[in-house]
Amino acid sequence: AFNSLRLEKGYRLWGVDMTTEHNPYEAGLAFAVRQDKDFLGRDALSADVTRKLVPLLATEVVMGKEPVRHKGRTVGYVTSAAYGHTIHRSIAYAWLPIELTEPGTHVDISYFGRRVPAEVAAEPLYDPGMEKIRR
Repeated sequence: AFNSLRLEKGYRLWGVDMTTEHNPYEAGLAFAVRQDKDFLGRDALSADVTRKLVPLLATEVVMGKEPVRHKGRTVGYVTSAAYGHTIHRSIAYAWLPIELTEPGTHVDISYFGRRVPAEVAAEPLYDPGMEKIRR
């Protein structure tokens, strides 16, 4: 249940959705960076975003770590996936090049030799106004 709900809300999981090879701007965590503060690594942190972690709404549940393809070319990979019981849809989070991260973009997930259609969605998938979480 926890995994399903966190994907619906867009909560990232360290070591699964992101690692030290990803920066907070790419991972959708820019809100956590205080550029007005001095911190170790601040000068190395780049706001140049060439890829992003985005939610995909798929036609079936995949496992995670599958390649994501667009127009016959591998462009990224799935990090986490589950069925979203609140939104009644299959969810996969994937790293994609910035030019493919617009909601509505169609991609395919390669799943055991089959093509699983998916579409980039806007975040969060559930309760975007944060009304339910504040109750």
